[in-house]
Amino acid sequence: MSYSKSNNNNHDDHHISIKPSEDDHVFDDEEAHREPHTCSALSCFMGTFCCCIGLCSCFTVQPNEEAVLLDYGKYNGTVKTPGCHFICTPGRVIKTTSTKVKSIMIPETKTIDKNGNPLVINGILTYQVRNAKRATLDVEYVDEFVRTQGLASMKQIVARYPYEAEAGQGLCLRSAADSISHEMVAMLQERMVVAGIKILGFTFNEISYAPEIAAGMLKRQQAQAIIQARKLIVTGAVDIAQLAVRELEANGIVMDASAKAKVASNLLTVICSESATAPVLPLSSA
Repeated sequence: MSYSKSNNNNHDDHHISIKPSEDDHVFDDEEAHREPHTCSALSCFMGTFCCCIGLCSCFTVQPNEEAVLLDYGKYNGTVKTPGCHFICTPGRVIKTTSTKVKSIMIPETKTIDKNGNPLVINGILTYQVRNAKRATLDVEYVDEFVRTQGLASMKQIVARYPYEAEAGQGLCLRSAADSISHEMVAMLQERMVVAGIKILGFTFNEISYAPEIAAGMLKRQQAQAIIQARKLIVTGAVDIAQLAVRELEANGIVMDASAKAKVASNLLTVICSESATAPVLPLSSA
């Protein structure tokens, strides 16, 4: 850098000029003239990464649903409140379980009753998850677990009772299915504690004899029905005959034992006969 000074006799002021020298370039700095960046590549990456982590850490729990949280394979709690929740993503596993009431069909199966008769049965089971942790972590495929245990319990309950029973011989599957269903619910509930399941009800959907004995059992049922009907008819006929004899004697008609027997015999014949009866009158000889 050089300096020059000029004197002017006609004027009193002095003028000094400064000229850049060849060594001034050492003070030039290109970095000083560079425009500043809004953000670096590293900061952009970290910002995007953190944003993705934050979004992935959010999860939603629907109504009638519970979320079981695992932190690196360790149980960390159950979220039961519907809505959006935030938990840090690394090491987190979320397993959701529905707490809605469910109904499943116990598949048709063949089993035997108390008397050894083969039956074809199926039913409808209603249940609800009450403990999401047990249903998710303690059993494999909770719905299949309920169906399998329901089928096994149904067979055990059916084996305790006959399909049919006469009056006074206890419960039977044909006439007391509702009462027997309550017993099955109690049995199945004991098995469902491990899975956190509440059994709400069970209904036999179909109970019938197996096809191989259905025809023979139908004849048996028909014979039993005919016998019971005949017993009822005979009991009623005897009562009618006794009432008729008492009413005749009360009205002053005197009858010996033979006459009473004839009246009773005629009434029994008329009442117990399957076909229409025709009166026969004896004709005395002249």
